[in-house]
Amino acid sequence: MKTKASFELSSFRPPYHLRNPHAQSIYAGIFLKGDIVNYRRERLNTSDEDFFDIDIIDGSGPAVIACHGFEGSSNSTHITRLMTLVQKLGWSGYAINYRSCSGVINDTFYTYNAGKTEDLEQLIWYVHEQNPRRPIFLAGYSFGANILANCISRPKSNLPQISASALISGNYRIEPGVIAMSKGFSRVYEESFVNSLIEKYKQKQSKFPNEIDYEAFFESKTLYELDEKITAPYFNFSSASNFYEDISSATHLNNINHPTFMLNSIDDPLSPPACFPLGKELSSHFLNFFTTKKGGHVAFVSRDTSYWLEKQILRWFIFNIS
Repeated sequence: MKTKASFELSSFRPPYHLRNPHAQSIYAGIFLKGDIVNYRRERLNTSDEDFFDIDIIDGSGPAVIACHGFEGSSNSTHITRLMTLVQKLGWSGYAINYRSCSGVINDTFYTYNAGKTEDLEQLIWYVHEQNPRRPIFLAGYSFGANILANCISRPKSNLPQISASALISGNYRIEPGVIAMSKGFSRVYEESFVNSLIEKYKQKQSKFPNEIDYEAFFESKTLYELDEKITAPYFNFSSASNFYEDISSATHLNNINHPTFMLNSIDDPLSPPACFPLGKELSSHFLNFFTTKKGGHVAFVSRDTSYWLEKQILRWFIFNIS
């Protein structure tokens, strides 16, 4: 059994001009593009008469399934950079697009939330059934880290054997992250998220005119306001806080039954330390939680090496190949 102490994080030093967490986060999101990834798209139909799209890199050897951040896609920088290295290794890659995140609006009113893991579970089984003998690795970023953490830690989950997982910039307690996003410069990110959601639901309004109070939705200025007025009641929760508590993953991380790498930056503007798991929530020998002083949100732009973050993830996966 490999222990926590047997895997070490490579040294991380940000460039001098990217020591600010917002500079890190924005630079990584805009300028750190991966190489051109040769995706092949497939559509998976779901049991509720809907669908979600996946983008695939065909290869041999292990399979890597990647979960993007909130309102992202398989073309998000953090996904394409990981898939760039997966492609160079000759491995297979599977990048999920949550419902309505592939550029095509889904067929049902429901899209996704961090507590709903059925689509990810379906994808994992799909990948397993393609080749039951190959190792499966899972990677989740930001919001996607919480979806993945919920998927692999909740007792109801029924999954094939997973070789290892990586959770990056995870928001394991949702509410502190939502609150942090509504303060200071972080409002820039929040406005982008809210506007993206509004545009999607404007397209849904004609098909589902009576599903929610669209006026209240479109008038929402913050994610907390949107979740308080719309999301929580839609999913039968009494409040946004109650909803956040239910979909947070921190309290059941110890249920994870395979080696899991977790990386957060202490200066993360969207997943601050209040979102991190507590010591007792990391007692399982399968959990390997690392922090850096700098690094921003899903950024970790290093002055010493390119692809620093992606190299840590793949080092972890290779470390756990049986």
